[in-house]
Amino acid sequence: MDGLIAIYVYQEPIARAVVDGIKYGFNKKLINIVLANFCFEMGEQFDLLVPVPLYYYRENWRGFNQAELIAEVVRSQMSDVRLEKLLMRVRNTKQQVTMKTKEAREKNIKGAFRISEKWKGKIRGKKILLVDDVFTSGADMRECAKVLKKAGVELVWGLALAH
Repeated sequence: MDGLIAIYVYQEPIARAVVDGIKYGFNKKLINIVLANFCFEMGEQFDLLVPVPLYYYRENWRGFNQAELIAEVVRSQMSDVRLEKLLMRVRNTKQQVTMKTKEAREKNIKGAFRISEKWKGKIRGKKILLVDDVFTSGADMRECAKVLKKAGVELVWGLALAH
């Protein structure tokens, strides 16, 4: 991964309450509320905005992918970038929050992502802003970035609601 932008510090009680409210309280409106006052002007021009995918089972259970909703809000403020769901989560990993060490998180997520068939061969040389809700150890984003770079992506930055 070439860089990271994090909006809030997860250890702050308000940030933790917001993230937990979105993920476990199923309160999608919180995303718009907390991002309403941000202007997403980047020094880098990105081609694609890509949310970190959930495994289909978890997304169906929750009813949404919080990373995708964050990406939609960011996209509404960036004029020249397309939001594309070009990554797939190909296996149901344990929730990263249950992993106690960075090494355990990396092992848990290894090999969990791939490029969707539709996008194979079409992202070489692209600059991607990868979006997720929380960057803790960075295992999810780094694994996604590894897959993207292997597919020829030139630049991968991460954007997280909290770090």
